[in-house]
Amino acid sequence: MSVRMLIIDEIHAMLTGTYRQQRIFLNVIRFLANDLKVPLICAGTDLARQALLTDPQLAERFETFHLKRWVNDQHFAQLLASLGTILPLRRPSDLGSAPVRRRILELTDGVTVRIFRLIETAAAEAVRCGKEAMTLESFEGEDLVLPLVAMTQHAERQLRRQVAR
Repeated sequence: MSVRMLIIDEIHAMLTGTYRQQRIFLNVIRFLANDLKVPLICAGTDLARQALLTDPQLAERFETFHLKRWVNDQHFAQLLASLGTILPLRRPSDLGSAPVRRRILELTDGVTVRIFRLIETAAAEAVRCGKEAMTLESFEGEDLVLPLVAMTQHAERQLRRQVAR
């Protein structure tokens, strides 16, 4: 198959297994790295790093990289522009405008998976309602169902802050 890289996501899930299952899983990763002779990337939450550190040999083989949260800069604008080009909407979306970028960051705290899920949700709604494009209003409606619990909790925190003022 000419595999050049193997990416294992949700590596932190191995911690849900028993100690024996965790050891087996870590051995499999070590053997994969040795046998395949291709770069192995393990992705997940901070628990992923902890999971790999439980095995001294794997701790030496993997370097930890933390993905930074997105900020309202040119890189974020490029991300949204590229997402806008691949969405199956009939009309161009307004993802590049400053108010839309600020609103997306406000709803997602700049977390990549939340951004993608929010855009996905808003795009699906744009198709459902016939607008076929995303605008600032796509991210402001009371009926916007935020796809992740963390985003909902964020909205609740924002509301509590507003009430406290």
